[in-house]
Amino acid sequence: MKIAIIEDRISRLEQYAEFDLNDCETVSIITGFEFDSLILTLSKKDTNVLEQYDCIASHRSALSNEIRDVIKEYCNFKKKPLIFFSGGITSSVFKDINFPFLHINSKDFYSLNLKLFINNCEESNTVNLLILQFGKRWKLSLLLNLRNNIMVAQNKQAYKNENPEIEIDDRELIKRIRDLQINSLIKPDLIDEKTDSILSNNDFSTITAEQIQEVKSVINRLINKML
Repeated sequence: MKIAIIEDRISRLEQYAEFDLNDCETVSIITGFEFDSLILTLSKKDTNVLEQYDCIASHRSALSNEIRDVIKEYCNFKKKPLIFFSGGITSSVFKDINFPFLHINSKDFYSLNLKLFINNCEESNTVNLLILQFGKRWKLSLLLNLRNNIMVAQNKQAYKNENPEIEIDDRELIKRIRDLQINSLIKPDLIDEKTDSILSNNDFSTITAEQIQEVKSVINRLINKML
């Protein structure tokens, strides 16, 4: 597992980092001459130099729009996690549609969450950007978001039942297992004696209102334990 941190201003790292990144064997800090060489290579749309890394983090403002696009296209093609950090980013935004992609403030990036993130990469040999974003409470964030999405869908279903003349897009409702949109990182936590038969079904299997409520009960129990 190798992580690249592309940083044109090493003083920023020294100012914000709450631990010594040089002690992390899995991390390569690309700065100075190496940074200039990387930018020159990427300007030629040559991304071979990125192949050695399992995750790429870069100071967003250090890259031109063209270079940012080259890196994003590469990560999209390789399905490789990408992090852009900058002092101008006021709130963290994580997207996992085509590939894992996180925007985060520089100070938050270099916080102790980065240490937790690196440790998890080394121990599990996987990249979980949510740890970088939320720290130890990353599962709680996923559970809260999942519960909120289910509640919104349930409210829309109830409104549709009471007002059958009103058209509501079925894509906003929960009809199948896949409509729950359960992140694979927390799915094992949601399985118990009652939900095992539900969540072990094919993603395209239908799900009833009672089964949705069973899943939500498990979510509520897990959230209450974490709060």
